[in-house]
Amino acid sequence: MNNEELIFSRKDQHLIFAVKEKVESTATTMLEDVKFVHQTILDYDFSEVDVSTQFFGHKVNAPLVISGMTGGTPLSGKINSMLAELAEEFHIPIGVGSQRAGLKDPSAADTFRVVKEKAPDVPRIANIGASQVSMGLSVGDAEKLIEMIDADVLAVHLNPLQEVLQPEGEPVFRSFLAGLEKLVSSVSVPVILKQTGEGFARESARKLVGIGIKGIDVGGLGGTSFAVIEGLRARLMGLDVLEEIARDFADWGVPTAASILEVRSVFPDILLIATGGVRNGVEVAKVIRLGADFAGMALPVIRSVYHGGVPGGRRFLDKTLKELRIAVYLVGGKDLKDLKKAPIIVTGKLKDWIIQRELIIRSE
Repeated sequence: MNNEELIFSRKDQHLIFAVKEKVESTATTMLEDVKFVHQTILDYDFSEVDVSTQFFGHKVNAPLVISGMTGGTPLSGKINSMLAELAEEFHIPIGVGSQRAGLKDPSAADTFRVVKEKAPDVPRIANIGASQVSMGLSVGDAEKLIEMIDADVLAVHLNPLQEVLQPEGEPVFRSFLAGLEKLVSSVSVPVILKQTGEGFARESARKLVGIGIKGIDVGGLGGTSFAVIEGLRARLMGLDVLEEIARDFADWGVPTAASILEVRSVFPDILLIATGGVRNGVEVAKVIRLGADFAGMALPVIRSVYHGGVPGGRRFLDKTLKELRIAVYLVGGKDLKDLKKAPIIVTGKLKDWIIQRELIIRSE
C-alpha cells in the first residue's frame, strides 16, 4: 500500500469509527462546572434575541462553526457536501478536514471542493497538519489548499498525540514554529491554529506570541478522542501494545473549558474558537461566556447527517441554535455582548484548575 492509499484508508477508518463507535473521551470538558445565574425578570421579548456575529469580517448568523474533521474519500466527500449545505442554510462558517490528500490526487481534491460549491456564501476554513508545515509545506501548496475550497481562513491543525499513536504517523515538529511564521507571512488569508482534542495550555500559547496567527481553536479534551480512534485502528491491525498505549492516553489533555481560559490569559483579543465536546446550545453559551468567540462542533453534526442526512443535520442545528437563543434570553440578554457579561458560578474541577493555574474569567 502506497502513502496515498494509506491516507485514504485511514481517513475512512477515522470517519466510520467516529460515527459508529464510542470515540469520545471519558474525561469531561469541565463545562458541567459552569452554571448560569437565571434571571426571571426580563427586559426583552424572546423575538428580540440576536446571536449574529462576525467571523473575519463576514457576518454570520450564530457563533457556531461546523468544524473540519473529514474529506479525501468518496464517503467523506458526501459528508462534506451535506455539511456544506447546512452551513449555507444556517449561514455559519464551515471547515474541512486535512486537505493533504487533495494535494496528491484530483479525485480527493473534489471531496473538498464540494464545500465551496454547496456553501458559496459563508466563510470556509482550509486545513493542513502541523507536521506538513514542519516538514516544509511550500507557500504554493498552501495556496492550493486555499484555492481548493476558496477559503477565507487557513487552519493548521495540531495533533501530536495522534501522530505518535499512528503506526504511519509523522510526529515531526522541530521546525514547526519557523515554518508557521513563514506561512503566516506569505499566504493570502489569515492563519489560525486548531487543536484536535488535546486542548491548549498557556505555555503553548506563549510560544505563538509574535508569530502573527489570527485565531486559535482550542480543540479541548472532552469530546472526540483521536487516541481512542487510533486505539481502535491498532486493534484492527493487531497492534496490541499500541492499542494499550492509546487506551492509557485516552483522557490526556487540557479540558475545553480550561483551554479557553488558558489561551485567553495570553491572547485576550484573538479570535478564539472552542471545540471539543460541545454538544448542545447551552454548552455553546457556556464557552462564549468563558471567553470564546465561537463554538465549534464536528462529531455531533457529522453523526446527525451520517444517520439522518441533511434533514437530520437540520434538526440538530435548529435545536442547538434555539437552545443558544434561549440561554441568552434567560440570563437577561438579547445578544452575545450581554451573554459575555452574564453572571456565572464556577464549581468543581474547573474551579480547582482556575485556582491552581491562577486564571481569571473575564466579563466583557
